[in-house]
Amino acid sequence: MTNFKKVLIGEIITLSFLFSAVASSQNVKIGYVDLKEVFSKFEKANEMEAKFVKDVEAEQKKVSQQEAEIKEMQSEYEKKKDVMKPEERTKKETELRKKIQEFSRMWSDINKKLDEKRKDIENVLLEEIKKEVKVYGEKNGFTVILDSRVIIYGQDVVNLTPEIIKLINK
Repeated sequence: MTNFKKVLIGEIITLSFLFSAVASSQNVKIGYVDLKEVFSKFEKANEMEAKFVKDVEAEQKKVSQQEAEIKEMQSEYEKKKDVMKPEERTKKETELRKKIQEFSRMWSDINKKLDEKRKDIENVLLEEIKKEVKVYGEKNGFTVILDSRVIIYGQDVVNLTPEIIKLINK
């Protein structure tokens, strides 16, 4: 079972206990937010995504340049390998292998760096959204505001997504 599924099941179980406890003691006002929609319509998120895409393109340019160098080296080697001395051939093969290993390491480092950057951006945006949702919930007397992914059924559940989108884009 994936971690996401485990977390989702845990959230559902926790929320069911929460709802039963809260519902028995007072009137409950429940709302939900579609975080996927909020992210897609959050102007700051779109700006940050555009900046991230530029970073990805810059890194891709570095990768493409390195890749072209390796292809050129391979091509040169293939053209000349039959006339090279054995020790020269071995030397060129070692250089080529080293260049490919460097490329592989660089590719891995770039992917790791970009993944971390994307996670950091998402975390910053999510915290900002959560803050606005909390303020909205407190101001409007909500007992609970959920992510729409955890709602299976809700008779008196209110979709707050449009209001939250307006708030975060102010």
